[in-house]
Amino acid sequence: MLNQLPPPLFEFFNGKNVSDKQHEAILLLSIDEEQWPHVAMISVGEIVAINESELRLSLWRNTVTSTNLNRTGQATIVVFLEGVAYYVKLSVQEQSISDARHERQGFVATVASIRADVAKYADIISGVRIQLKEPEPVIQRWTETIEDMLK
Repeated sequence: MLNQLPPPLFEFFNGKNVSDKQHEAILLLSIDEEQWPHVAMISVGEIVAINESELRLSLWRNTVTSTNLNRTGQATIVVFLEGVAYYVKLSVQEQSISDARHERQGFVATVASIRADVAKYADIISGVRIQLKEPEPVIQRWTETIEDMLK
C-alpha cells in the first residue's frame, strides 16, 4: 500500500482543467452514527491536492457526510482512473476556508493509505460518470471553490 498519491491521482486532483474532468464522480465514504458506511458523490470541484499527501475538501455544510467527517475524522475516497480503482483512506480535520465565495465546509485531509486495485481477468472501463445539466455555472463554482481552497 502507498501513503502518497501516485502521479495519475495527483494530476487528477490538481484543481486544473476541471471542465475536462467534469464527468468524473468520486465516491466519498464515511461512517454514520450507527456505524454503517455512508456514501456520497463529490466532484473534482470539491477536492484539491495540495501535495502528494494532503488534500482539501470543500463540502456542503450540515450534510450527513460533513457531520460524519467531523465526528470520526476519517473518510475513504474511491476513484476510478485509467483502468485502476483507487481506494484512498484519509484522516480529516475541519478547516475554515477564508473568504469562501460559496457556503461550504472545509476539511484538510491527510493520506493514510492508498490501494490500487486491478484485476488480471478484467479491465475497468468506467467509474461513476455524470452529465452536468448546466455545465457553465457549475464549472465556474468549482473553479471558485478550488481557488478558495488553495488560499
